[in-house]
Amino acid sequence: MGTMNAPVANPPSSRRPWQALAKAYARVLWTRKPLPPGDLVDIGELERGDRTLLIDRAAQYGPVFKGLMDGRIVVCVLGHDLGRRLLKERATSLRPLTVELESLFPHGFMRGMEGEVHRDYRRALVQGVQALDLGALSPRFEGIASDLLAGYAADPAQGTSPQLWASTLAQIAASSLITLFFGVEPCHPAHARLLAIYHRLGPHGVVWHITRRQADAYEDICLELASLEGNAGGLLGRLQGKGPVDATLLGNLVYMVELGRYDLRGLLRWVSRYAAEHATWMERILAESADTHGDPRGPSAAEAFVLETLRMDQSERLMRDVKADFIFEGWLVPSGSLVRVCMWEAHKEPMAFPQPFEFNPGRFLGDAPAGDWFSPFGLDHHHCPLAVPAIQVAIAFVRALARGYIVCSRGAEPAVRGPYHWEPSPRFEVALEPRATVGARE
Repeated sequence: MGTMNAPVANPPSSRRPWQALAKAYARVLWTRKPLPPGDLVDIGELERGDRTLLIDRAAQYGPVFKGLMDGRIVVCVLGHDLGRRLLKERATSLRPLTVELESLFPHGFMRGMEGEVHRDYRRALVQGVQALDLGALSPRFEGIASDLLAGYAADPAQGTSPQLWASTLAQIAASSLITLFFGVEPCHPAHARLLAIYHRLGPHGVVWHITRRQADAYEDICLELASLEGNAGGLLGRLQGKGPVDATLLGNLVYMVELGRYDLRGLLRWVSRYAAEHATWMERILAESADTHGDPRGPSAAEAFVLETLRMDQSERLMRDVKADFIFEGWLVPSGSLVRVCMWEAHKEPMAFPQPFEFNPGRFLGDAPAGDWFSPFGLDHHHCPLAVPAIQVAIAFVRALARGYIVCSRGAEPAVRGPYHWEPSPRFEVALEPRATVGARE
């Protein structure tokens, strides 16, 4: 998803830099083509202290340049046109980096599928998504957010515990996705059971190497879903209405929730930080009428707020493993290296986004940036088919915040590089003051 298609952390690498370099330069001698420009520094480490590092390196070396990541050569590509062309023209030489799930179900995760297998499963998923009634689901997402925000606001520790806020957002994300994918709403007894099993599946983040613990939790989730006995709703119910849901399609739904709940929690953290910093926009969202869900006239203020959050922070990069040598823009991209399409940096292009480092949802109202400039959910055939539902969950969250509370925050220091994405500071915490309380005081 773009959130849910946002790249997860790279798996640990056992490679040593000298091995990667020796192999790459051997390919240079063989092909008589040069590697892209750029000194071989560990950009994964350097960018932890300089978020604009790759923008600066593109200005120095051009939009295609190299560095090191995880002990491997990485070829960075900056720019939507270049990135889209690379992914299209060299699709057979590239493989998405993703969690290996073949031990749990056939064919593994859709993000890593190719060819007819990918097309068939993606087509089935897209048809299921198109059958969803997002107009009916959006108020349910907002209800989930409102209930959990009310519990947070009533907690004596609210506003003093970053962990409590992060936990609340995690539950909003997971509960919304369980409702979206499986139609199991919080009032259903299976909802709490699914939340508990997902916590076993990955208590602290997505687990890259599947162990017995993940296999057992995955099996329990499948058993819980089977117990719905044909009464599943949400995306699963739509898919079942079109025919049998095999183990691969079901496994992908289960793991889309698993990856998505972390990506969505991260997005909601950023939304809440901007909500605290931009009270004027929250008042504008509050003033919107309740019938703005799916407004054909264009994005609402709430949707624009979410899209600008995606542009500013959540959409970061697309990573590919290079399976075979190829030439791009005159440079050799050697097998065994990585390709990084730099999405965060591309979304800071001044021609498309004036004052690109300024948070301004207004840029998505009226003549919004086209897909040639803004693609937070991917650029190629692995573009996330659940982009619209993911945005709807985030819109529901920001509406629940705006309608219920004045949002204040502390610890809004510069972003830090987390295990999956750039995140607000670990000290970032939120205090919610109910609007009813503010109105009574006034």
